[in-house]
Amino acid sequence: MNDGAAKLRVDKWLWQARFFKTRSLAATKVQHGAVRINGSVTHKRSSTVSPGDVLTFAQGDHIRVIQIDALG
Repeated sequence: MNDGAAKLRVDKWLWQARFFKTRSLAATKVQHGAVRINGSVTHKRSSTVSPGDVLTFAQGDHIRVIQIDALG
């Protein structure tokens, strides 16, 4: 990650990318430690992500491994 790169909260990105129906559901998943950013577990919904980061989380019966290409 570059210091000057655009960043977005992980809960907001997961909601905007439509992996979760509401931002609250995304935040709860993060707070329970069910989301990894670049292989590291995070419990803070305010953790930031930027293009190039990899998110890993369970969704239903699937394990999602998502590389962020853009924040918008």
